[in-house]
Amino acid sequence: MDETQILVDFSKRDGVPLIKKFGLFNSGIVPLSQYERDAHFYDEIRADSLRIDLYMGDDRFMLGDMVDGTVDNMIYDFTTLDTLIDLLREHGVDLYASWCYIPKPLQINNDYRTGPSDLTVYKEMFRTFARHYKELGIRIPYHEIYNEPDCGDVFFTGGWDDYTKMYIAAVQGLLEADKDAVVGGPSTAFIDITGVGAIKNFLEEISKADVPLDFFSHHSYGCDKKQYLVRTNLAQTILGQYPEYDTTEIHLNEFNSLIQPFTLGGDAEKSRGAATMLTSFELLLEETDVTLAHWAQFMDTGYEPLGAIDTEGMLKAPYWALWMYSRMPEERVRIEGLPDVMREGLHAMASADEETAAILLWNDSKTERKEVSVKISSIPITEGKLRIYRMDDSIYDYVGGDRGCSVVPSEIVDWDGTSEEFSISLEPGGFALYLFGGEEKKEDTEPVGTLVRKYYEFTEREKANYSFYDITDPKVYLGMNGETSARSIVAVEYEDLPDMIMVESNLSGTYENVDYNTVFQVRIDYEVDGEYVTSYQLSYRPVNERRNRVLRWGTGRKADEEEVVSTLLTGNTQISLKEHAPEGWDGRAIITFEMNSTGKDTCTEITMKPINDIAH
Repeated sequence: MDETQILVDFSKRDGVPLIKKFGLFNSGIVPLSQYERDAHFYDEIRADSLRIDLYMGDDRFMLGDMVDGTVDNMIYDFTTLDTLIDLLREHGVDLYASWCYIPKPLQINNDYRTGPSDLTVYKEMFRTFARHYKELGIRIPYHEIYNEPDCGDVFFTGGWDDYTKMYIAAVQGLLEADKDAVVGGPSTAFIDITGVGAIKNFLEEISKADVPLDFFSHHSYGCDKKQYLVRTNLAQTILGQYPEYDTTEIHLNEFNSLIQPFTLGGDAEKSRGAATMLTSFELLLEETDVTLAHWAQFMDTGYEPLGAIDTEGMLKAPYWALWMYSRMPEERVRIEGLPDVMREGLHAMASADEETAAILLWNDSKTERKEVSVKISSIPITEGKLRIYRMDDSIYDYVGGDRGCSVVPSEIVDWDGTSEEFSISLEPGGFALYLFGGEEKKEDTEPVGTLVRKYYEFTEREKANYSFYDITDPKVYLGMNGETSARSIVAVEYEDLPDMIMVESNLSGTYENVDYNTVFQVRIDYEVDGEYVTSYQLSYRPVNERRNRVLRWGTGRKADEEEVVSTLLTGNTQISLKEHAPEGWDGRAIITFEMNSTGKDTCTEITMKPINDIAH
């Protein structure tokens, strides 16, 4: 094969940012002792959540007896789950709770897959779950009702009607104890096999019951390495038929991109598995209504060798891939010259911020890619260290016994910004990260308040524009991504907000007044005594009188107060939340960020910082 030459142009922003929406999944089979030994591995991965199917009712596993007693006297022991949640939070990860299966008091015929025997008690159980964590002040960011109810009799012996009734009861219980609970399902194993009719019936029935579906969750394992896209596209098509679900996120909350079967010594334990993971990340970035995708799995169970970390705490190649992606800044830059067959072979992503520049290359094919020449243009890092991390099965032979428990660079060199080109050859499944600068860990940005939840809207799911709030930064990302007319909107609900905040926007591209919907704005909806009563909106330019876009959260109506602020687009804008707040405001508000039809090449990153000294 002839030499491939690619150009990484760090002066040009391009594509969906390398947002950290890729979470982790562990089976409930993994014991607490394994977490206690290996929790430090979470420190190195940028993931805001770990999904666990909690395996209640099966006393072979750690949470099997969390709910015990009888249907008339339910007994709860949260000790183990609380310990696990505290441990994860110490390492920067929140529990994504998949509340499954059927606890012993509600089982029929002593089967953790069958039941619940009493829906009223089942509802009360979820009220108890929510009340417990509300009282402890612990935020469970996502409550998922059950796991894979359509996986034959593996996890549930009932039908879709039975599951739908369970979902309604569980959500009602959660929301009665915690109005801020973010709820979803159906955690389908086979959305394409289960069928459109069953999913649509589920959606219609829960709509009639007036219970929310904040996220739609589904799974994809193997069979074909792009099956996760087929199933995601089907979920998008179904949800797109129901306007009431325009705010519903899609969570691909168990997925693995490898071809089955998963065997000891197979691709899941080799660099080939990691290369397909990176390809799936690249492709799922384009599915902008997929706000979370949980890689399955992070920690091995001992039953199936899918983990990035084995049962002895040793790392496999997929951990290296997760680690490398986590190290890349979100601000993605342009790469030119990749071959048309990149989806089946050579891939590359690059990004940079003020402290770090990164280039990640991988070979998702079964043949070697020789002599890949990479030319660098306008790199912002002009001094420091260049760390090169390389991985393939000849470098790190996990299957053959060359096992380690840390990611280490293969080479560290001084970098002065003058070298403009390097070459690399990649073995099948091989990948490499070139990390310029980034020697010091960034200081965590002080949050402006206590996060309650996020809101999205996906009225046109087929479009390429994006909106995302990354709680691992924290930062807001908005972009048109080639679309001429599109609405990118995300909101963040907080408690304990200060009197004043600073909002910094960093627009790239050329702002255009495309049509009468064109806006770039920030809006604050204020809550008083549990109700959103008034709102204040800042816009970069005056809003066209013909614009009539509904906001689906907050007051749900046109802003009560509006102001044009010239610094909002590119610069720092000081916002006095207190000045515009209604009487009785106690620090709770929804802050909405919107970019609508501002030019197809426009994008921005927005940060918020508290201003603790009001004199400033």
